[in-house]
Amino acid sequence: MINSALKEQQEQLIRQCQEGDRQAFMELVKAYQGMVFAVLYRLLQDKEEIEDVAQEVWVKVYQSIRKLKSPAAFRSWLHRIVVNAFRDRMRQKGNQIAFSLDDDLRLEDGDSIQMEMEAPGLLPEEELLRTEWQEHLEDAIRELPPSHRAVIIMREIQGMSYEEIAYAMDISLGTVKSRIARAREKLISKLSVYLKEKEERKV
Repeated sequence: MINSALKEQQEQLIRQCQEGDRQAFMELVKAYQGMVFAVLYRLLQDKEEIEDVAQEVWVKVYQSIRKLKSPAAFRSWLHRIVVNAFRDRMRQKGNQIAFSLDDDLRLEDGDSIQMEMEAPGLLPEEELLRTEWQEHLEDAIRELPPSHRAVIIMREIQGMSYEEIAYAMDISLGTVKSRIARAREKLISKLSVYLKEKEERKV
């Protein structure tokens, strides 16, 4: 019941924003700023750039919120604005997509590739292997086509649902699933070669 009441409260806040209530808009920013920064942090590594893009997002929200037909859809709508702002920034930078390796990369439901090996008490050789692993993982993601790179970051690093990605990228659900499947196959293939070479070096 509490969740239902909170949801109604947030929807009422959005309706107030649509009516031009500036105080309500400031409260809306406060409520969702954390989510906006969390999404951008996964995609952009520069703090100043994250803050710039976040500001662009809220300007767009302020300008467009009256066009939002259903307050209940605000979260997905906001996510789309964030992703579009990110894509615009990447186009300005020549389509270079950055990403943050703070979580595991899930290759299949229930499985994952560890983004970062455990750090505490590593020996020099282990530290070298950790750095080498991260470099190969980053290279493998960078080598993906931009369209595949974007969806794999949104799905496996941001944890967005297929539906959210489809909405954010303005593509069909089938296209999302297809791109993610192909991206996973390419990552597995590239990383399997590295892991095999590493095992051979041990022999």
